Amino acid sequence: MKISNFFNSKQIRVAVAGSLGIKFLSALFAFLNGLLLARYLSVESFGTYVLAFTTVTIVSIPVSLGLPNMIVRYVSKYEISQNLPALKGLLIRSNLLVLLTSILAGVIAFLLYLIWWKQYSPEVVETFWISFLLLPLLVFGSLRSSALMGLKYMILGQLPDTFIRNGLLFIGIVIMIIAEVELTPQAAMYIHVIAEAIAFIVGYFFLNSKLLRKIRTVKPVYHNKLWLKEATPFGISSGVQILKSKLVNYVLVFFGSLEAVALFDVAMRGATLVSFTLDALNKAISPYLSSAFENNNKETLQRIVTKTTRIVFVFALPVALVFIVGGRSLLSFLFGAEYQDAYVPLVILCGAQLINAMAGAAGAVLNMTGHQSYLSINQIQMMLINAVLSIPLVLYFDIVGAAIAFASVLVLQNILLISYIKRKLNVNTTIFK
Repeated sequence: MKISNFFNSKQIRVAVAGSLGIKFLSALFAFLNGLLLARYLSVESFGTYVLAFTTVTIVSIPVSLGLPNMIVRYVSKYEISQNLPALKGLLIRSNLLVLLTSILAGVIAFLLYLIWWKQYSPEVVETFWISFLLLPLLVFGSLRSSALMGLKYMILGQLPDTFIRNGLLFIGIVIMIIAEVELTPQAAMYIHVIAEAIAFIVGYFFLNSKLLRKIRTVKPVYHNKLWLKEATPFGISSGVQILKSKLVNYVLVFFGSLEAVALFDVAMRGATLVSFTLDALNKAISPYLSSAFENNNKETLQRIVTKTTRIVFVFALPVALVFIVGGRSLLSFLFGAEYQDAYVPLVILCGAQLINAMAGAAGAVLNMTGHQSYLSINQIQMMLINAVLSIPLVLYFDIVGAAIAFASVLVLQNILLISYIKRKLNVNTTIFK
C-alpha cells in the first residue's frame, strides 16, 4: 500500500495498525520528554510543570463541553446518511461554543489569579500562565481531530495531537539541552505551546483537505437542542474521567509536596505505557462501533471489540512484566536515584493498567451506542470514591497511598462497566469469550 493511501485509508485494519503505530511513537516521545525534564529540572520544578499541564488539561474538558466525543458519533452518523448540511452546522456551532467557553475560562483564570494564586512563587505563577496558552489549541484541536475520526480518517485525526506534538516537544527540549540553555518549567512550557501550535496548523490542513473544502458551499442546518442534549453526558463523562485521573496530583500537593507530584507522575508515565494501545484502539474503532450500532449489526460490534481487546492485552502484558520485574533499576538508570521511590507505586499502577487492558473498550462501547449517560454517572461515582480513598491513603502512605487509591478505583470501574454492557447490550468487552 502506498504511503498516501495508508494515511487516507478508511479500512478498520489500517486504522488499527496506524493508530497503534502513532500511539506507540507518541507514548515513546512522551516518555522520553518526561525523562529529559525529570533529568534536567529539579524534582520540585518538574512537579510545577506537571501540575500546570495537569491543570490546563482539566480545564480543557469543561471548555470543550463534551463536543469531541459527540462529534465523532454524529459526523459518522451524518456521513452514513449524507446529511452534509447538519454536518457543517455541527462543526460551526461546536467551534463557536468552544470559542465562548475558552474566553470565559480565561476570565475566570485571571480572577482566580487576583484572588488566590498570585501569592505563589514566580516560577509557579509564570508556568501556569504560559500553560493557559495551550487551552484554545488543545480544545480546537480536539474538535478537528474528532471530525476527522468521525469521517474514519483515523490516522490523520490522531497524528497531529500525538506523534507530531510529542515529537516536536522532544526536539525542542533536546535543542535547549545541546545549546546549554537553562531548562526551567517556564521554558519547557513555552516549547510545549510552540509544538502544540505547529501540530494544530498541520491538523487544520488535514481537515481542510478532507472535509472543509467539500462543504464550503453547503448551507448549514443546526440542531442545537439535540446536540447540547447529547453533548452533556459526554462532557460530564470526559470531565469527571480526567478529574478522577488527575485528582491525586492535587491531593499530593495539598497533603504532600511538589516532589511527590513529580514522583507519582513518573510512576504514571511508566504505567500508562502498559495500556497505551487501549486509548489508541478505542479512538480507531469508535466510528466503526457507531456504524455497527446504527446498522443494528451486533455481531460485527462484538467482533470488533473482542479482537481489539486481545490486541491490547498482547501488547500490555510484556510491558507490565518489564516494569514489575526491573522497574527499580530502570527508574534509577533513566530518571536518577532520587526517583527510586516511584517503584512501588509503579508496580501497583501497572497491575491496575493490566486489568484495564483485559477489560477492553468499555468506555468507547458506551459512548458510541447511546449509553453515555450511564458512563457519566459511573465516572462521577468513581471520582467521589477516589476522593474519599485518596486523602487518608496519601496522608498515611504518601505516593504509595495515591497509587493504591487510583488502582482500586480503576479496577472497580472496569468491573461495573463490563457488567453493565453485558446486561444491556449483551456484548462482552473483555479478552474472554
